[in-house]
Amino acid sequence: MSGSSARIHAFDSLRGLAACSVIVGHFFIVMRGQQAAVYDRFFQWTRVAKQTPLDVLFQGHAAVVLFFVLSGFVLYLLLARAKLSMPAYVAKRVVRLYVPYLAAIVLGIIGAHAVTGDTLAGFNSWINKFWSWPVTWPSIGEHLLFVGQFNSDRYDFTIWTLVHEMRISLVFPLIFVMVRRMRWWAALMPFVVASVTMVVLRQPAVRESMNIAGFAAHGGLTAYVLTIHYMLAFAIGASLAHHRDTLFAAYGRLPGRTRILLGVLTFVLYVYGGRALHITGLATMMPYDWPMMAAAALLLVTAAAEPGFRRALEAPVCQYLGRISYSLYLFHPLVLLAMLHGFAGRMPLGWLLAVTFGLCFVVSDLAYRTIERPAIELSRIAAERVGALYHATTQHRSAGAARRYGA
Repeated sequence: MSGSSARIHAFDSLRGLAACSVIVGHFFIVMRGQQAAVYDRFFQWTRVAKQTPLDVLFQGHAAVVLFFVLSGFVLYLLLARAKLSMPAYVAKRVVRLYVPYLAAIVLGIIGAHAVTGDTLAGFNSWINKFWSWPVTWPSIGEHLLFVGQFNSDRYDFTIWTLVHEMRISLVFPLIFVMVRRMRWWAALMPFVVASVTMVVLRQPAVRESMNIAGFAAHGGLTAYVLTIHYMLAFAIGASLAHHRDTLFAAYGRLPGRTRILLGVLTFVLYVYGGRALHITGLATMMPYDWPMMAAAALLLVTAAAEPGFRRALEAPVCQYLGRISYSLYLFHPLVLLAMLHGFAGRMPLGWLLAVTFGLCFVVSDLAYRTIERPAIELSRIAAERVGALYHATTQHRSAGAARRYGA
């Protein structure tokens, strides 16, 4: 595990670039149905572009799947290297995710309260549904709890992925143990079966608009069934991390032509794989994730083992995007909604979106420095203190048991 024991900085860059693709996709959707013909025509052009390789620039959902596979890889190494106790791991992960999340939710609540009853005239229903619900104590409680099923569109429309991230992080030690102790196919098979089962169960619920707890209207994008489905992505990432030396070495032995073909396959699966499954006519989006999970796995291997690609991803600008990626993903909806509600109709939409796009990076950089970086340090302290307390408690119990048996 020598060379692969170091942090793979290219993965940070992938996360940053994926976050950018999510933002670009959201900004393009804002232009859908605009009364000004120039903006609606531009949106129609993006729909044409989605049929070309340019779709990779705003392939937001594939980016989300990549986030989950990446998280599985990183969390596996965290548990394997740090030798954390389970309570210490949970403390570290909860603090790391929750503190920036809480800051974003507080700002989202303030923004939603400030524009209550306000609508964005001339804008489509997608952007108008956000910050459209009244701020209520029950909704605040649901967001503070974080891991339940709730309407995640109220205050920050990207947090639905973080709900699944937190839930799976809490049970990830189970994935870790399975991947570490079982053959790769045996470790992944239960999660494959679980994902397929969730698809079978969710399909009729979504098609018939049935309000079944965990499956359709109840919970929406935070439905428990989706968490079970996305555990497969985390398990794939964990398996890649466990077998990384073998996989990276095998890739290194491939001839150049094979690497090119593998790169093309990765790109096709990432951009077109989910769309190809639309021919099945399934009402639920979950099967469309399977090709993207495969693409994400291939992309991680390529990013780590292809020298040219890895060097490109290690460029300073890519590394910077990786550092602020969590803040960028979490805070850009707040910047977008605040700017649209504050300035739509007062300045041309093109200029407004351009300024807002740049402001997203400024706010994200500020959030990283003032919120996320302190949260990372706080998570380290929390893990140390919880770990020390757990160690002291177990020692006390062991000593007590020894005295009892000795007596």
